Amino acid sequence: MGCRPWIYWLMHHFLVALAATVWTFAPLASARTAEDSILISAPMGRAETRLPCNRGGSPFCELRIYQAMVGTFVDGSPDHNPIGGYGPGPHTGDVKGVIQALDGIQAMGFNAVWITPIFDSAAGSPQHRHSGEQVVNPRLDGTGYYPRDYFKVDPQFGTAQDVRELISAANQRGLKIIFDGVFGHHKGKVTPSPSGLVPAASNRTADYFNSPQTYPGEVVDFNNPKSLAFYDEVARYWIDVYGIDGWRLDQAYQVPNRPMAKLVKSITQSAKDQGKLGYVVGEIWGTADKIRDSLGTNEEPALPSAFDFPTRYALVQVLATGEDGTKGKPATTLQDPWAMGAHASYPDHTILNLMLGNHDLVRFGDLIQRAGKGEPNTESYWARHRMAFTFMAAWSGPITTYYGEEVGAEVAGFSMRVGQNCGELQKCDDHIARNMVKLPGINAKDTEVLPKALALRTYLAELMALRKVSPALYAGARTHLYSDRHLYVDLKTLGAEKFVFVMNVSDRPRTISSAPSAMSVAEVGGAQRIIGDIYVQPSSSDLKIHLPPLSTGIVRIQTAEAAAGP
Repeated sequence: MGCRPWIYWLMHHFLVALAATVWTFAPLASARTAEDSILISAPMGRAETRLPCNRGGSPFCELRIYQAMVGTFVDGSPDHNPIGGYGPGPHTGDVKGVIQALDGIQAMGFNAVWITPIFDSAAGSPQHRHSGEQVVNPRLDGTGYYPRDYFKVDPQFGTAQDVRELISAANQRGLKIIFDGVFGHHKGKVTPSPSGLVPAASNRTADYFNSPQTYPGEVVDFNNPKSLAFYDEVARYWIDVYGIDGWRLDQAYQVPNRPMAKLVKSITQSAKDQGKLGYVVGEIWGTADKIRDSLGTNEEPALPSAFDFPTRYALVQVLATGEDGTKGKPATTLQDPWAMGAHASYPDHTILNLMLGNHDLVRFGDLIQRAGKGEPNTESYWARHRMAFTFMAAWSGPITTYYGEEVGAEVAGFSMRVGQNCGELQKCDDHIARNMVKLPGINAKDTEVLPKALALRTYLAELMALRKVSPALYAGARTHLYSDRHLYVDLKTLGAEKFVFVMNVSDRPRTISSAPSAMSVAEVGGAQRIIGDIYVQPSSSDLKIHLPPLSTGIVRIQTAEAAAGP
């Protein structure tokens, strides 16, 4: 969301850090043959085949989403500027800027764009807090996360015609547009819907983090059926009238499971009627248990897709540091029960969306620097970005890239957490990533960024192109082959298509030798590297993969069925 109480932030990271300390990884069937050489004779894990994106069961799995925070993304018109915003800014982005960026987004290989809220917040007018207090907060108004009129485009960001142009231009380029739905809270004094509905306000103090006098608006009471009816009208309106393809739901836990299930069903039907995708993904900021609660059950499914915050935290703890300071974790952390290991306990309909960052998280480049793992003038900085991107490319499910990550963006002059007065300095961790970035081909020339930034963008585009034509990467069954402190290896399979993802997070070269039986094939003589900075040495009896320090890659295993073709 736009602004989160610091206590909630602290509690979340404490729980994640605690979970990381209570389980020790135990190798199952692989043995170390030498200090820097590993033999994989059998997989360490069973094939994951149950969830939709482990078995090719949903078009949502193919989504390659690019996230733009409208107010800090690209300034496309001098006529529209947010009156404020949290973070270093400047806050001059608008819908025209998103339109201006579409060619560049398409060229990188993305197929969807998620934009932060552009509903009218009546910027500059008071928040009507549940306590009765009225406070003007231009910074919060500039984020878009506390709307007042859900059926009108905020003039801070543009016009209704701009939005129509955005959706038309995106569709012409094969891009889907996903809106950000703030359905659990608002600025107060909500403008009635076209049918005259308004949501009811909660009277539960706990819904306001026990502080309704400071909460910047009102929380929605879904026990009142008028609330669901109102947001159902909102969700369908932007699909039916404007043609959006889906919703990212902010603080989705604020919508209880039964209303959520009805809302998702309505969105799905409207999308079907309009020939749109109908994707719904929720922000459930917390542990796997909290995510599981909002997903519902096999018998009563609720939220169909959620961002995989736990796996994201595991990834940054391995490659850099978490915002809470947890760093230097072994590669095995990715398999921990609180991270990817939690997938086994999610309901069958779950579609997990993996991201590296977003507008509420510290930029990955700053986390690398905070961990002491590299600076933009070091190769380590860029290698860690490549590893993160390659891990995401081999993810079974939709993936989301936050604007600027493609060029290894950081916030200049910031890496370490700012303690006192971070709000006044606009350097709090939960809004530091809201900075304008020079994006070649969008709002800058190639010469305005580092050559390594251009190389990183090219590498990401190659990964997206590979993922586009390789269903086993985005929707294949995943088998964990091996991991230790330094190495991580997964097999992705869909039909005859097989890929091996490898990553060496250490500063020493490593060699992996794998028997064909470990990958459920007769031989691996046709294996070949298709991307990355690794070296592959196949033979009929085994597959050797040589990994330089801080390296990663994807290897195609050529099976007899794949070689024969259809």
